[in-house]
Amino acid sequence: MIRRILLFVGIGIGLLIIANESKAQKNVAIYGKVTTVSGDKYTGAIRWGGSNSQKAELFWVELFNGTKTSNDFMSFLSKSEIKELSGREESDSWLSLDLGVLSIWEDKFSRTQHEFKARFGDIKSIEPLRRDRAKVTLKNNVALEITGSNSEDFGATIVVMDFELGEIKLSWSRIDKVEFMAAPDGFDEIFGKPIYGVVDAGRKGTFKGLIAWDNDERLMTDILDGKDRDGDKKIPFRSIQKIAKNRNGVDLTLRSGRTLFLTGSNDVNQENRGVVVYDPDYGLVKVGWRDFVDLEIDDDESTSMDYNDFPVSKGINATVVTIDGDEFKGLVAFDLDEAWEFEILDANDDRVEYQIPFRNIKSIIPKNSNYSMVEMKNGERLLLGDHRDVSSDNAGVLVFVSKSGDPEYIRWSKIDEIIFD
Repeated sequence: MIRRILLFVGIGIGLLIIANESKAQKNVAIYGKVTTVSGDKYTGAIRWGGSNSQKAELFWVELFNGTKTSNDFMSFLSKSEIKELSGREESDSWLSLDLGVLSIWEDKFSRTQHEFKARFGDIKSIEPLRRDRAKVTLKNNVALEITGSNSEDFGATIVVMDFELGEIKLSWSRIDKVEFMAAPDGFDEIFGKPIYGVVDAGRKGTFKGLIAWDNDERLMTDILDGKDRDGDKKIPFRSIQKIAKNRNGVDLTLRSGRTLFLTGSNDVNQENRGVVVYDPDYGLVKVGWRDFVDLEIDDDESTSMDYNDFPVSKGINATVVTIDGDEFKGLVAFDLDEAWEFEILDANDDRVEYQIPFRNIKSIIPKNSNYSMVEMKNGERLLLGDHRDVSSDNAGVLVFVSKSGDPEYIRWSKIDEIIFD
């Protein structure tokens, strides 16, 4: 009798574990409703960029790219500060300032256009205005006009896997609005299972998450191309356990235990365009071939992120400490541009590229004209450079220490440390 009771208890626990695991499964594919200019509506998984999945965004962690059409923060600078910068180079509105859509104030003074980068999981909707412009509304209801003359995300064909009609291809000119939302419970990854794994980048670190191999292959059904002594090989990633760099090729270990040495294509040699890891602790990390050591492919989806894992963005709150020892605490406009936690800090560690959401950053300490020490909220410290966000090309910060009155403008050369809340 006791054995039977224990057996039933064990079965019950097992079923409970299975049920919890099923409930916890996340839908990482972009999902939403597309309304056409004719009023037709299609709902389902979305592939942003046409029929070629390797050129299209599929997942919430991927980036929608463009350029901001205006910079309202410049209006807070004095004429002398603007001259210095020029010579050198919303619901939940930010302190009730109108930093939203369709600003008529043009950034006439900065020579550098300010990039817009947001993960699809931070976006509420996208409305094409014309071929190279769109109104992008974030989860916090802030709306921005973004141009995309140099971005493949604009003018693209959008594929919707409608839950009733199947695959629907819509040209940019036919789209009135794309509204993003969490997929319903039980939704399957209709475009395919993502590649998950751990990338060893040697002294640069170890990164874990969703993988884009050669900046392209992201699905387990995608193919790794190469050659061995017997000729061409085309191996699906679902069969691969490990890829390790070896001289002018890679050592490949399959899940069956079989091993191969492959050369002869940009998938497996120095022409590889980088191994991208969407690591939730960092954001996007792109490891160049020189620093790449190996990739262990696994079935651990603990790093996956669905739409609900992206919180509503708040303004960037921080304490700015100057080299003179003064401290200013409040809402911050970083580089006179980034004002929200979803926004991205771009920087490199040599040939390892980082695109880090500000919500993941604990502090930034300028070290010299080219580099800054960036401490992550997970405790890791990164010496990063090669980008205006972390170098003397940074336009400085505005600190709104109160809801009334002018903000404090602090030039980059006067900053000792920025500590984020």
